[in-house]
Amino acid sequence: MLQINIIRGLLNRLRDRGFKNINLRGYTDNDIQILKRGDKSMVAVESIFLDPSVDINPQVEAFFRNLIDIIEHGTAKEIFLPGDGAISIPSFFKDWCDKNDIKINILTLNNFQEFYNYN
Repeated sequence: MLQINIIRGLLNRLRDRGFKNINLRGYTDNDIQILKRGDKSMVAVESIFLDPSVDINPQVEAFFRNLIDIIEHGTAKEIFLPGDGAISIPSFFKDWCDKNDIKINILTLNNFQEFYNYN
């Protein structure tokens, strides 16, 4: 089975609905984007790149700690992550999101339609 980049389709749809990319110098890139429209702001992760030739656990932790930094530098209250992958969301990240009222959305082929008309 091949993995499909579902997030890109959602990002394109959101941009068509007036969301704009926000650049946080040194934090955002093509794979982690912040979108904003009015007072609504979100972070979307297209891909998570890890080096499989070394232990991935420290890489996963570093990725999610960086994600916390990105969210803290913006006003996002929602995050979109690509689902159907091989890694779990670390509990420290889930706990931090709960504490800060950040909603985590995990997109998959099965639930994409739920978010397609996101406003």
